[in-house]
Amino acid sequence: MAGLCWMAVMLAVFLSAENSLAVMDQNRLAAIVHGILREYRTRGMFSLAIRIPDNQNQNLKQILQQVFGSDPGNNVKNTINSGEVYIGNRVVAAKVLQRPTGGAEHAESRVVDHLDHLFNSRNANDHDWLLFYVYASPCVEKCSSNRHRESILQRLNHIRQWDNYAVVFSTIFIPRTGQPNTDRQRSAALQRIGSSVGLDNIFRCARQDHRMQCTSCSVGGQVAPYCVSNS
Repeated sequence: MAGLCWMAVMLAVFLSAENSLAVMDQNRLAAIVHGILREYRTRGMFSLAIRIPDNQNQNLKQILQQVFGSDPGNNVKNTINSGEVYIGNRVVAAKVLQRPTGGAEHAESRVVDHLDHLFNSRNANDHDWLLFYVYASPCVEKCSSNRHRESILQRLNHIRQWDNYAVVFSTIFIPRTGQPNTDRQRSAALQRIGSSVGLDNIFRCARQDHRMQCTSCSVGGQVAPYCVSNS
């Protein structure tokens, strides 16, 4: 009986440590996303892929300054606001591009084509993880579709070259025309994205109670309601 009690206590400690680690990871991610958006946020739909130094001996301010020193915010924003894709040492960024003939090339679609560039631009002694950020969740009809020729699903697989990565969005994508998507459709879209990157690597990071908070989009292997609902 004593042995069983000891095992129960150790299991409780282990699970508590796991839960604490998960909370700490999301808090750290929230702080990084907050800093990244302060430097690179711009008007309209935009997307970023960023090599983040994974150095536990540096504080978050030092880590962010290493990114910003490599790819200053004004350089990034000036480039993407002119309609170009910014391709730097640690940062790839783009905004949605409206086509003269109609339609648009979505920001995340323009960024995922350069994930290999970021992976190959590392130095041998770099220990980085990848943050893939898009302001609004990938759309149902195009980016997360299994059938659309501009889907990002196959190209997003390149993110798996990294040992650690996070796919982050802040708000729910709402089409400008046509019928609005349902929560079920958005959930299926995130499940498809999760099939490429792992649902537990997807987070919604947005301001709540006047501070940035990140919420995992995976709850028991299913899509969290917060990641698909505007309510």
